[in-house]
Amino acid sequence: MKVGFIGCGNLGGSLIKGLLNAGALRAEELVASDVSDEKLGELGKFGIETTTDSKKLVEHCDVIFIAVKPDVVESVLEETKEFSKGKLFVSVAAGVSTKFIEARTRGRVIRVMPNICGLVGEMASCFSLGTRASKEDEELIEKLLAAMGMTFKVDEKLMNVVTGLSGSGPAYFYFIVQALQEAGVELGLSSEIALKLAAQTAKGAGEVILREGKTLEELTGMVCTPKGTTIEGIKVLEERKVADALRDAVKAAARRAKELSR
Repeated sequence: MKVGFIGCGNLGGSLIKGLLNAGALRAEELVASDVSDEKLGELGKFGIETTTDSKKLVEHCDVIFIAVKPDVVESVLEETKEFSKGKLFVSVAAGVSTKFIEARTRGRVIRVMPNICGLVGEMASCFSLGTRASKEDEELIEKLLAAMGMTFKVDEKLMNVVTGLSGSGPAYFYFIVQALQEAGVELGLSSEIALKLAAQTAKGAGEVILREGKTLEELTGMVCTPKGTTIEGIKVLEERKVADALRDAVKAAARRAKELSR
């Protein structure tokens, strides 16, 4: 099986490296296409075949990930249509529907919303099947995505929500971690120690949620004892309406994904 990637930017590149790091695919099973020689050069160091010819990639690959910007998807599909019959197209372009892609290709289609955390095997992702996708296609894409983290099959109408929550989500956590780091530095910690403390705390908190089977209220109670230190911090977060701001951030990103929908 040959797997191709059209588009090797931040997301496409992280998926390629994530699949390699997870051992889900070997370098000789991958082909990468991009307009940037610099990006292709970086991937070529891993032993991956690279090309600037998307038509050639589609002709010789069985599975093709479309990892270009949403407004470029149509031109990519038009360029490669003559070689698309019998191929599986996996689109990670935000807002681009399976219906839109199916109308412009002879292949089968699956839509995926991943995030860049596949790079370290901690990706959260969801996928939706197009009308022509087979059970074998579903099993294949679920296997590849699960190798890089956690994945769920969802109704396509929910993909904009997934985009706003987990697709954009890493940036929200980076924003929070940066604020925690800055607070630590202001209070006397070195920048490096403050960053690592904040990042490890975020990582550990997430693992506790996934492994312990307790509600978020129960977990908060385990840290937030009456008259203790944490309760004072939580009071500030509640007064500043941080929860409302985070909910609004997810809704804004999901709304933008809907605006981009095609």
